[in-house]
This record gives sequence, C-alpha cells and structure tokens, in this order.
Amino acid sequence: MSGKTRIVATIGSTSGNGSKEILRQMVEAGVDVARFNFAHAKYSEVEKQIKWLREAATQLRQKVTIYGDLSGPKIRLGDLKGRVKIKVGDEFGLMADAKHEGNILPVQFDFSEYVSPGQRLFLFDGKIEAEIVAVVGKIVKIVSRTNGYVTSHNGINLPDTSFMGDPLTAKDLKDIEFIKKQDFDWVGLSFVHSADDIKALRKLVGKNLKIIAKIETKAATETRALAEIIKASDGVMAARGDMAYEVGPELVPVVQWRLVKMARAAKRKSIVATQMMASMVDAPQPTRAEVSDVARAVFEGASYTMLSEETAMGSYPVDAVNEMARIIKAVSKNMVQGAK
Repeated sequence: MSGKTRIVATIGSTSGNGSKEILRQMVEAGVDVARFNFAHAKYSEVEKQIKWLREAATQLRQKVTIYGDLSGPKIRLGDLKGRVKIKVGDEFGLMADAKHEGNILPVQFDFSEYVSPGQRLFLFDGKIEAEIVAVVGKIVKIVSRTNGYVTSHNGINLPDTSFMGDPLTAKDLKDIEFIKKQDFDWVGLSFVHSADDIKALRKLVGKNLKIIAKIETKAATETRALAEIIKASDGVMAARGDMAYEVGPELVPVVQWRLVKMARAAKRKSIVATQMMASMVDAPQPTRAEVSDVARAVFEGASYTMLSEETAMGSYPVDAVNEMARIIKAVSKNMVQGAK
C-alpha cells in the first residue's frame, strides 16, 4: 500500500488455512507484511500459505514481506474443544498437560507454584478477568469476573506475580530453524528485556533475517533499555496487550508514542499492534475509537499498524485490511494537505 504507514496482517484460521483466494484479496487490499504467529502456526500450513502469498504478490505486482513471530515464554492455554464461553461467576481449573474436560482447561506451562489465592488472572489479552481462588496440587482454580470466551492457545497474564526465563524457549529454537529454511524476511522476538536478547537471536539467525523486538515487558519500556534495544534491532513493536499488564494500561499510549519517536530518530521500523480494530473480529466495520487508534499511529509516524485476531480468526479479514488501508490513506492525505 502507498503512504508512509503500512499494514501488517496476521495469517490464521480464517485468512489462510485452505483459502488461497482470501490471501490474494488481502494482498490486493493492502497487506504489506504477512505475519505468522508461531504460538499457533503449523509448519505444513505456513509453507503452503507463504507460497500462496508470494504467488499473489507476483500476480498483483506487489511486495509482501513474510514475518515470523516467535512465541517466547508466554503462558498459554492448550488445545480446547472449540470456543469456550465464559460467564461471570464461572469456575474453571487450569492445569498443565491436561485434556480439556468439563471445566478443566489445559495450559502449556505449570505455573501453580508461582500464584496464590486472591491474585488476578487475565485470559485472551485481557478479555477475560478472573480471580485465583485456590491452588490444589497443580490445578489453579479461578472464578471469572467478566463474560466472554476463550479459544486454544490464548495467552494468560498474571499481573500480581512475576517470573520470566530466557526469552528463547526450546520451541522458539525449533521454530527458528524452520524460519531459516523457509522464505521469511523478518523474525520477531517476544518478551525482550534488553539488547542482549536481540544480540543472542542475531547469532542464531544471521544478518539475512531482520529482527523485530517486541516491547511488552516493563524492563524494555525503560528509556535507556528501549534505546539500546532499538539500536540492536531492525525494528520494534509496541505489543500493547502484554505491555498493558506490565506498565498499566494508562501508560501504554505514552510508551507507544516514545517508541515510535525513538525508532524514527534511529531510522528503525516501528509497529503499533494489538486490538487496533478488535471489533472487526465479529463486525464488518470498526468503531470510531478504533479508527482514532489507527489514525493516532499514523499521526505519530508509525511505520506499520498491525491486525492480529481481526485477520487471523475474524469473520471479516479482507474487510479489516480494507478499512485499515482506508483510514491510513485518508489520514495521510489530510496530513499532507494540512502541512501545505
């Protein structure tokens, strides 16, 4: 797409799995970067989807950058039997290596020893807020305080406790080998704490792959650390979902503004991400607040705005790209006119 700010779209179940035509339409609508989230992606599907994306780009005479996002050490739900509806007051048990049976939900990591009753727990980028009411063996029992739903591999946030290991997990190392063998242009590192994390990844991927540092930990948002991370990487992402639990939602706009400004000064890419047009998972048009969110990123000078679940699992993936492209074009045009 034309203009200073471009579009990253996440490829998932509704946009890519078995749908060559939808991917072509997304590229035609304005996707500049196709993102694969390795928390969910399956190798066989990714190979097929990359081929389709490259074919579409050639046919449409456009360039599409292929971006692989590493999972990192994030706690996630395991495999669920479809979408699980949750109501206020519902009780669930979270257990590592379990099967989804009744109100027992599997998780990919045993965090039972790190939490205590009374602490908060968030599911699916904060869409579900719950309270931990008991820890029985390896089962963390929770009660929901909000309505909503969860699906397989949704993230879990624990704002009242803190534990974090190496940002590169065993799964990440396996995914890196796959990414290096495929036609990828960028690789994203989750839960970056310092520039040393970027340097460690650089040794593994070499110079051909561009590294995107996902800024979502409190340590990475500190001005000095952020400056060093930006210098060591090829681009940075304001990963606002997990960031909100680290620094508080009221400070996310401040961090976003600082990140974009510093990235521009250092001549690095900047990506504004998470829930930019989240209502379009289920609706054909964005809300006015979402339009303003995208517009603000353009005003700030972000290199890219990103669609996540809107294109990965939403009902209107092509419409979401069209709407974001339309907003960017309108704002960019009026910024230019206003500057004259």
